Amino acid sequence: MTMLQFSAMLYTATARIAPRSSWRFTALVACNSNTAVTSEQPAAPEDNNANFSKIQAVVQKEKEQQPKDTSFQTTEENNGRKKRLNDSNTVFFKQFQAAKSINDLLDLAVLPNLSISDALKLISSITKQINSGKSQTLDIEADERFIHLRKIVKNDESGKVKKSNDLSEYSQLSTPAMIAVIASLREQRDRNTPLLKMLSHNIVKYNIALNLNECATLLYSMAILNFPDKVLLEKIASNLLKCIPKNKNAALNKSLITSLGFLRYKNMNILDAFCDTLFMKSINYKFLDYSAILQTFAALQYKSQKANLFLEKFAECASPFENLSWIEWLDITWALAVLDAMKPRHVQILLDPAFMKKNTLNQLNISKILKLLNINAVAQFVLKDYEGPFLKKDSELNNVSIVRSKEKQMYINALLETLTEILPSSSYFKINCDTNMGFLLDAEYCIDSEHGFMKVEDWNEQSNNVQRIAIMLHDYHDYCIGQNDLVGSQYLYTQLLKARGYEIITISYKYFSVKDNIKKRANYLKQCMNIKKMPTNETNKIDIVQ
Repeated sequence: MTMLQFSAMLYTATARIAPRSSWRFTALVACNSNTAVTSEQPAAPEDNNANFSKIQAVVQKEKEQQPKDTSFQTTEENNGRKKRLNDSNTVFFKQFQAAKSINDLLDLAVLPNLSISDALKLISSITKQINSGKSQTLDIEADERFIHLRKIVKNDESGKVKKSNDLSEYSQLSTPAMIAVIASLREQRDRNTPLLKMLSHNIVKYNIALNLNECATLLYSMAILNFPDKVLLEKIASNLLKCIPKNKNAALNKSLITSLGFLRYKNMNILDAFCDTLFMKSINYKFLDYSAILQTFAALQYKSQKANLFLEKFAECASPFENLSWIEWLDITWALAVLDAMKPRHVQILLDPAFMKKNTLNQLNISKILKLLNINAVAQFVLKDYEGPFLKKDSELNNVSIVRSKEKQMYINALLETLTEILPSSSYFKINCDTNMGFLLDAEYCIDSEHGFMKVEDWNEQSNNVQRIAIMLHDYHDYCIGQNDLVGSQYLYTQLLKARGYEIITISYKYFSVKDNIKKRANYLKQCMNIKKMPTNETNKIDIVQ
């Protein structure tokens, strides 16, 4: 097969896949449930008065004979409690060893005083039998005993996975049980970093191979918890390379690819392997699957010969009309813009005044507005032969406020301090400039034909003698994991700046730290700016390294 099977499916497919696929069994371990399991037993027949009086007399006599030494009493109670727990553990161990089926294992869920560790052992054994095909996931999912196990794993006395510094309880778990704990943390939105690190380390160290479902659960959980452990990602990637060619589940592939996008994990071998599946007749991808995959390719700025063939067919066949909302088409068009595959007809439909009138500012969140401004800028400054409409210059969309993250603002403050040290004064540069293209320019300055710094008041954008220079400072979140490439949005920003005539200086967080002193930052920035010696206030000239 040398081309995608888009045909009429791309124009008529409207079904959306479920946000959670049935394959994610281990992730369901910690899901919330409205079904409660109690330990209440059927009420016994009411005793007669004589028996009741005898019981009361015995209880009263026992109370009178109890010693008054409360410390001794407390010790005795503790010893009794420990003995009961030990007895419970012994009962569990014997029955666990004797269990021959999933039903036998589920029966152990109702034992009194079942610990989290015991519950995880049960889940681990049940998961192994599920993976071996001895039972159906949906049958287990609806079983009240299994629901009870999930609650034990999810909750301790306070309702959350234990936050104790003692992680020994989790250190000896099997791989399925460790994955279940990670899924539980995901459901609670509990980014317990020490526990996540320990579990990730143990999965990498002790596990031989992860199946496709386990990879999917881990990737989804890592994405939700914002925990992109690089070593575990590499472990998952090595297993995915073996599993992807055998998988025929389109929804599972889409979910895996989407999680990789959220994690910013760019592995060319994995992406190439997924790209191969897009050409298989045996996998029934729907249009919205293709759309989600396209947006992940854009987020990771993934380009290859295989990806280009997919892009060509997608861009040729994709059409908004009745099967897509305006918002969905906005996301698709932005992804095509990032991947240099946007065509004039894509933008013309999106910026059509009739469509714009139906999608006013109050219907768009900040992210969508910025994407729209990006697309409008690409149409203006990058796209050739575009004769369609643009956003109005007085549009309220241009007044949207772009807020920096706290971390990024710290870098901008450090850049301001450093530029003030290098340049004659703050009147020679701009900082935090709104480009009206959907992003902020970190800093810019201008030099004339003789390499002299120019004051902002003297800048003339129409002058051929002025060189505009943009400084873009990229932090950790602006790069992909696995490859030192900019994420899709940052790549698009650089392309737009180049189209506007800027020379771009890119500064990485690896070489420019807010923790460094100003002298070190200034020396590095001078190298980036190709300044051989500091300018003087008299001439404001710089020597450029050739």
